[in-house]
Amino acid sequence: MIADTDYAKLLVAHQPAKPYNSRELAQMTALLESLSANETAQTPAMERFIETLTALILQYEEELDPGPAGSPSGVLKFLMEERGLRQIDLVPILGSKSYVSQILSGHRPISREAAVRLAEFFRVSAHSFL
Repeated sequence: MIADTDYAKLLVAHQPAKPYNSRELAQMTALLESLSANETAQTPAMERFIETLTALILQYEEELDPGPAGSPSGVLKFLMEERGLRQIDLVPILGSKSYVSQILSGHRPISREAAVRLAEFFRVSAHSFL
């Protein structure tokens, strides 16, 4: 493979890596949209870089989105439904009935500690809940 110095410069400048949370995903998506919005002809290096960003975003979305609702609370609801669990079943893991209810309704985010406990319980990555 011939070394493409322009592509290497783009990689060094932006250091793309698979996003691990919604904030990183939003940043990468914004970068991709800004690069794609340019109406001038893309260089081969830029086309390759855009393909790299697209692949990383798709990889993240495929790993994160186990069902129709990809939000952290949506992921939790999906996993509960798959296992036939009720809200009350999560109280021993999360600590209180009201906290479980607030998370599932989307009124409260899942804390990092709670994400780790849920990840251990459901045997998934903690990033699924962040």
